[in-house]
Amino acid sequence: MLKKMRLRDKMTLWYTALTFLMVVTFACMLTLITGRALRDILEQEARLSMTQIIAQIESERGMLTFENEVPLSSTSMYYITEANGSELASYGKDITLFDQYPAQENAIRTVQGADGQWLLLDSSLVQVDHFTFRVRVAVSCEHNNRVLFILTVIFVIGIPLITLVALAGGFVIAKRSLRPIRQIIRSARIIAGGDLSERIPNPPAPDELGELTDTLNQMLANVDTAFQREKRFSSDASHELRMPVTVIRAYAESMLAKTGAEADRHTAMQSILDECGHMQKIINQLLMITRGQEGRYAVSMEPVPLEPICTGVAETLADSLVQRGQTLTVSVPQELTFTADQSLLTEMLLNLVENAIKYGKPNGHIEIRAAQKEGRTILTIQDDGIGIPREALPHIFERFYRVDVARDRSGSGLGLSIVQWIVQAHQATVQVESELGKGTAITVEFPCLS
Repeated sequence: MLKKMRLRDKMTLWYTALTFLMVVTFACMLTLITGRALRDILEQEARLSMTQIIAQIESERGMLTFENEVPLSSTSMYYITEANGSELASYGKDITLFDQYPAQENAIRTVQGADGQWLLLDSSLVQVDHFTFRVRVAVSCEHNNRVLFILTVIFVIGIPLITLVALAGGFVIAKRSLRPIRQIIRSARIIAGGDLSERIPNPPAPDELGELTDTLNQMLANVDTAFQREKRFSSDASHELRMPVTVIRAYAESMLAKTGAEADRHTAMQSILDECGHMQKIINQLLMITRGQEGRYAVSMEPVPLEPICTGVAETLADSLVQRGQTLTVSVPQELTFTADQSLLTEMLLNLVENAIKYGKPNGHIEIRAAQKEGRTILTIQDDGIGIPREALPHIFERFYRVDVARDRSGSGLGLSIVQWIVQAHQATVQVESELGKGTAITVEFPCLS
C-alpha cells in the first residue's frame, strides 16, 4: 500500500507520524517527570512533618506530653503511639485506617484510604527519657493525582489536535516542497512532445532542487544544441541534394517522354582536520601499496640492526601505550642484524604494534621478540588481547577488512595490507596465530639474503 502512494502523501504521512511520536514521547516523559517531582515534594512534606512532630513530644512530670504548636496542613495526618501500643495523640479522620498496615521504619509507601491514596511514613522507635514511642505520618496524594489527571486530559485532547494540525501542515509543506518537481514533470512532458526549447523554471530557493533544475536545463541545452546541429545538417544536405535531383528528374522526364521507359526507386575546527588526516593517511597508504605492487617503489636493501628500530617504535608509540595502560617489552639481541629496507621495516613494525595496542587487553602486555636461526631472522609481535576468530584469519590482510565492524574504526583498514606487501618485498613470510580471549602472535620470517 505504501509503495503505491504518491510521494506527497508519503511525506505527509511520515511527517505526521514523526510529529505524533515526538508529542507522545514528550507527553509521557513530562507526565513521568511531573509525577516524580510531585511525589518528591510529598515525601519531603511527610519527612518534615515527622521531624516537627517528634520535636514537640516531651517528658514532663513522668509523663509524655505533645503540644501541637506547629499544626499540620489539612492534607496530612499523624498517629503517635507509645511502645505498649497505647495512643498518645492523633490527627486526621482517616488515620485509624492505617492500623492494618504494619510499621516499616523510615520507608515511604503508598496506601489506599477511604479518601483516596496516601503516602505513609513510619518513624523508628524514639526514646525520650525512659519513654519509647513511634510516630506515623500520612500525606494525601489527592492534589498530585488531580494535577496528573488534568495533565492527562490535556494530552488526550491536545495530542489528536496537534496530530491533525501536523497532518494539514505536512500536506501543505509537502505540496509546496514538491511544486518544483511538478514543474519539472510538466516541462518534461512538453519536451517529450518534441519542444526541446522548453526549460524548467528555477525554484526561488537555491536548494538541491535548484541544482537539479540547473543540471537538467544544462542537459536540455546540450541536447537542443545537438538536435539543432543535426537539424541544420539535414537542412543543408537537403538543399545540396535538391539541385542534382532536380536535374536528374528533368532528364528522366525528358527521356521518358521520348522513349516511354518503365517506372523504378559518479557523488562537513577540529573534527574536520581529523578526517582530512585520516583520508590523507588512507591515500598515502593506498599509494604505497599501489606503487609497491606495480614495482614503482624503490626498495633499498642494506644491513639493518633490528634492536634500535624496535626500541624506536616503542618510543614512538609510548603515549598510546600509556593511554591503554599497557606495557611493551623488546626482547631483541643488540647484535642481531639482517638485510632489509630500514624505512619499510619501521613502517611494518609500527603497523603491527599499533594493531597490538588497539586490540590488546587494557593494562595488558605486548612483546616484540626476535631471534636468528640458520641465517633466517624470526620477528614476533605478541599481545594478550581479544584475539581473532579462526574463520577471519584468511582475510585479515585484505584491504579495508575488519574482523568486527563494531571495533575501533580509528585506523584506515590498510595496515595489515601494507605489512603483507612489505613482507613480500623482502621475500619473507608472515604467520598469524590467535586464540579468542587470549591474544594474537604475528610472526614474520625473513630469509637469509646475500
